[in-house]
Amino acid sequence: MHFEARQRINGTVAEVEAALTDEKYLDFLLKHHGVLLEVALIEKKDDGVRIERKVRYRPKPVIEAIGPKKVPPEFFAFIETSTWDRNKKELKFVNVPTSHKISSMMENTGVLRLREAGGQCERTMDGEIKLKLPFFLKPLAMVGEAVIQREGLKILDAELPVLNRFIAEVVRAPK
Repeated sequence: MHFEARQRINGTVAEVEAALTDEKYLDFLLKHHGVLLEVALIEKKDDGVRIERKVRYRPKPVIEAIGPKKVPPEFFAFIETSTWDRNKKELKFVNVPTSHKISSMMENTGVLRLREAGGQCERTMDGEIKLKLPFFLKPLAMVGEAVIQREGLKILDAELPVLNRFIAEVVRAPK
């Protein structure tokens, strides 16, 4: 399933890029985002043009149980492996669930782009969510993809005020 999102951020492209690439942002995000239970930088490499990183995210569970069986919170955790290209103002990402059981069934990839838009920054995200289920469960894949897309976009929407606040309080703070 293809997904797309567009947001206006209260900052310039340079300010948004500075926020998103600042290591302090992940702690700020965790502290102020209502859905995320864990945000942890695992690895970061910066060659001046590209930043490659791995970040572990664990959102609050969306589903408590399936029938009588409890769904562990770890089933919702994932590792974002991404590359930020400073020249293109573009982030390519792959989100891989930390649960092997889930990761073998799901693919989530995409591209986030920043561009100037009337004194603000427009952030666009285009991507794909694919559930690989056995043939007889294919109808459930479409429902599952839609749920994952909806919940992922909620996380992105909830991040917007946190990002705006970080830009105002940290990026624009006098040095």
